[in-house]
This record gives sequence, structure tokens and C-alpha cells, in this order.
Amino acid sequence: MQRIGILGLPRSGKTTLFEILLQGAGAHAGHVGREQMGVVTVPDHRVDALSAIFQPKKTTHAQIEFVDSGAARGGREALSARAAAKSDLFAGVRNSDAFLAVVRDFESDAEPAPDGVDAARDLRNLEAEFILNDLGIVENRMERLGKELRVGKKEGEREHALLARVKALLEAERPLRAEPFEAEEAKLIRGFQFLSQKPLLVVYNQHDAATRVPEPPGPGTMAIALKAHLEREIVALPPEERPAFRAELGLAEDGLSLVIRACYELLGLVSFFTVGPDEVKAWTIRRGETALDAAAT
Repeated sequence: MQRIGILGLPRSGKTTLFEILLQGAGAHAGHVGREQMGVVTVPDHRVDALSAIFQPKKTTHAQIEFVDSGAARGGREALSARAAAKSDLFAGVRNSDAFLAVVRDFESDAEPAPDGVDAARDLRNLEAEFILNDLGIVENRMERLGKELRVGKKEGEREHALLARVKALLEAERPLRAEPFEAEEAKLIRGFQFLSQKPLLVVYNQHDAATRVPEPPGPGTMAIALKAHLEREIVALPPEERPAFRAELGLAEDGLSLVIRACYELLGLVSFFTVGPDEVKAWTIRRGETALDAAAT
């Protein structure tokens, strides 16, 4: 099951989005520490169609897990790299497969933004949090490897050299998801779970009347627009009333489907199906994998 960590600065609508995802899927959240998490059923009309054909005893949709993290601080100046690593605000989402960053893109007299609305600035601040955290991890590891190298232990030479390159990139404020690493290099750094290396879906939380279509901010990213306030009103309705309300508003797709479809595309995921009288089931594999990979799944 894929795991998506939801991040956002205060008043961005991060927790509202999390609630929309759970309510839209009829799921419930649980708590681990200060993080909330929920397993969401992936909506797929193909599963429903196959189930209508085969009339199985059981129908199983694919699932995806969302984790609502604690709030980010919102500024690179807040902590040093070493202190950022120690504080580890991202502990609950560090092992996510991708991040979903909610940035505020709406004005509101009822809930004004303390520093004004600037989605590009807020996204830069979130990226700075990623980079600070990664930089602290790199510095701590390089310090330990440096001590070993000084006493003649040469096993960590290659890792130290690679981390020196990573450190230079981070100090230049370049997220690692945009950088090419050879297979052996990727294997060496995989265990660090660098935040700026993970795929990033940016959700621009817009006003109900907004029409702007956002552009992806860089390699390894996607961007979508979502009217979270309006979506929350819709999912508060009984499920049978939601389609008519969406049609009246001219909304072609519900927020849950939009976000999940974007997550699948960002991670390069597709579904395949097994069918029969006992069960119709959706399975998840990566795009480009073979029938043998599907069988192994």
C-alpha cells in the first residue's frame, strides 16, 4: 500500500484536505503520536463494472494511506540544519512514498493570512524545511564517517564522497528529487529517507471562484488546484446528493478522485484486476512492470 504524507504551513487547509479525503471515501482516521492517518479506498469505476458483471462474493478496491503531519514551521531561518534534524518535525511522514504539500492560494477575511497570500513563497518555505532536514542528516553522517576515516577505516570513503556532493546540492537549495543518481549511488542514500528526494504533489488550495491552473514547480513534482472549502461542503452532503450538487457547480471530478489520480500519476502506479465468482480485486503495480511482476504481486 502506498503512503502519502500531507504537509502544509498553518492555515493552508492541510487538515481540511485530509478530512475531505477521509469523508469522501467514507473512511475514518486513527492517531499515531500527533499524526493522523487514514486508509482510503481508491475509487475506480472499472472495479464497479467488473463487480456488476461477475457478481462476486467480495469486491476489493485498491487502497492508499494518507498521513496528516504536524504543522511545518514556515521559514528556513527558524532552525539550524543540525537542530532541524534533531527536532524531526517529519518523523510521522518520513517513510512516506511521496509528499502532498498544501499551499494556500485564496484570500479570506474570516481567516486572513498573517503574512499575506503568496503560494510560491509558502512552497519555497516548505522546500526549505525539506532541505534543512536533509542537510542536518547529511552533516551528522559525514561527521561520523569523517572520524572513521581519520583513524584509518576506509570503508566509508565512497559514501563520504557521495554525501559531500549531496551536501553541496542542498547548500545550493536544490531539492534532491531533481538530481540524477546512478543505481549504486541511489542504493547508498536510500536508507536516509531524504525528504527533498521524494516525489511531491502540490495542491493549491483555491477560492471557490478561482480558475487558475497551476504549473508543476519542478522535476519530480505535480500540481493540481482544489477548492477545499467547497469540497468540504460537498462531502458533508449524503453521498447520493453529491453528484447533482457537483453537476450544478460545474465540477467534473470530486476532490478525492482528483487527488488520488494525481498521486497515482506522480508515483507511476497503475491497477490491474483479478476477477471471478469469489472476488473482484484491484491490485497496484508500477507503470511498465510486466505480467510476471503482476503475478508476483
